[in-house]
Amino acid sequence: MFRIDLGVAVVRSPKAFLAGAILLAAAAGCSTNKVTGPAKPVPLTIQGMGVGGTNRAGSPSAALAGGTSSRAGAVDDPLPVTFTKAFLVVRDVRFKLTEGAETDSTDESGDLGDADDPSDSTGVHERDDDAEGDGAVIFRGPFVLDLLAQTAESLDTEMVPPGDYRRVQGHLRPLRADDWNASKYDFLIGSTVYLAGAVDGDGGGPFRYEARIDNEFQIRGKFTVQADTPATAFIVFDVSQWLRGRDGAFLDPRVLENDRAIRSAIRHAIKVGMDKDHDGHIDDDLHAGTN
Repeated sequence: MFRIDLGVAVVRSPKAFLAGAILLAAAAGCSTNKVTGPAKPVPLTIQGMGVGGTNRAGSPSAALAGGTSSRAGAVDDPLPVTFTKAFLVVRDVRFKLTEGAETDSTDESGDLGDADDPSDSTGVHERDDDAEGDGAVIFRGPFVLDLLAQTAESLDTEMVPPGDYRRVQGHLRPLRADDWNASKYDFLIGSTVYLAGAVDGDGGGPFRYEARIDNEFQIRGKFTVQADTPATAFIVFDVSQWLRGRDGAFLDPRVLENDRAIRSAIRHAIKVGMDKDHDGHIDDDLHAGTN
């Protein structure tokens, strides 16, 4: 008895081999290369607060405590003044990923120059609209801060890309009649800062100081926003330095000749810090503004 096995030969075409090779290469590529998109934005909240003054309910604030300023020549002696009101208008705040160019209009004498002139027509508002092109996240106000409230006020929250932000920049500008919060702060319309209180000691007495400041502040440092984690930044305004000159001397707000020096001191008494562990407090060193 004979048994015959018949084999069947399968002939594959060159095209079939080529298609198989392409599929194998694609599979190998998928196993080793992962496509990742841009980092997911996270919420960044900015809070504003005043330091250097207290405000007891139903009574004037206590006299401002002295403190060492970052400004040259400052002294530790407390100022002879008691504040009952301290309001400031911040038009906008922006966090920038890039260092950028320095744009400080303060001259060597500490004055604010033409940029603080009420009739200034330098086109700053138009240029601001393009600021996001250099990696900026803009928080648009105006924000009106009661700096004697002794609490941090949440100003705004924006979704931002995580990373190390290298500069915080903003503008102090007057409250306008058409601003959304003007009706609540009608006493501030046309002004950027409003102070009221009393100068203590011999020759002292009550005062009210109102000023229009139309200028920029810049604070350089490292402000880290981590991935997948909400972030909070504190902008701190040191009221105790508002009436202190570059040499540490008291600037009497009742003396007209002190006006420009007071406006300059206000602009430079701004610091920024981050809340890294999300406990509602500043964790790192405060970064001061450019002098």
